[in-house]
Amino acid sequence: MIVGVFVTAFYSFRMYFLVFHGKERFHHKPFPGEHDHHDDHGEHHDPHESPWVVTAPLILLAIPSVVIGYLTIQPMLFGELFSDSIFVNIERHGAMAELAKGFHGALAMAMHGLSTLPFWLALGGVVTAYVFYMVKPEIPAAFARIFSPVVRVLENKYYMDWINETLLAPAARGLGRGLWKGGDVGFIDGIVIDGSARAVGGLAAVTRYFQTGYLYWYALVMIVGVIGLMTWQLWPYLGTLIAK
Repeated sequence: MIVGVFVTAFYSFRMYFLVFHGKERFHHKPFPGEHDHHDDHGEHHDPHESPWVVTAPLILLAIPSVVIGYLTIQPMLFGELFSDSIFVNIERHGAMAELAKGFHGALAMAMHGLSTLPFWLALGGVVTAYVFYMVKPEIPAAFARIFSPVVRVLENKYYMDWINETLLAPAARGLGRGLWKGGDVGFIDGIVIDGSARAVGGLAAVTRYFQTGYLYWYALVMIVGVIGLMTWQLWPYLGTLIAK
């Protein structure tokens, strides 16, 4: 995991050197909205440092921030500065007590940090990035040629965009279209809703032939129904009498 210190310092300062040093890399592409919005002369301005009205307050804020941090690190970490708002149970969480044993002031902590492995790994990442992208840019270019398949995979972000756009997105759209056409339009609308409406309409079309509006027809149907019901109810007894 500690190798990540070197890698982080390397790619961070690689970005710094590529952006703020060397040949500019923005004139080969139009600025966003360049063809729609222009200044008074019809041209865009190159990047430049902010004016002193912005830089001076930042410097004036940075200096006291460093001084205050240097003076207050002891009471903030191991003193009583936050004792009214933050309580640490030393018996259960003794990490702060162990840190306090090895803490001998901000300057000693800073000097000790200069002798640790993470510091030298970070410094090695900075120096490597400087050599690769400021002194010998042909070195990373050679690595890019040698490991071109790996570089291609990394530049294409493991082809996840291609997989998403070519495979996953069409599959999701196809599934959605199938559920829409087959489930919503075909089953729900076509069978459940429209089908039930057609079934009711068909049943109504059949039953309306029996609704003639003539009283004698209704009386006949009632009589036939009563006879049929009585026959159905009395049929077991009639069968027994016939058998005898």
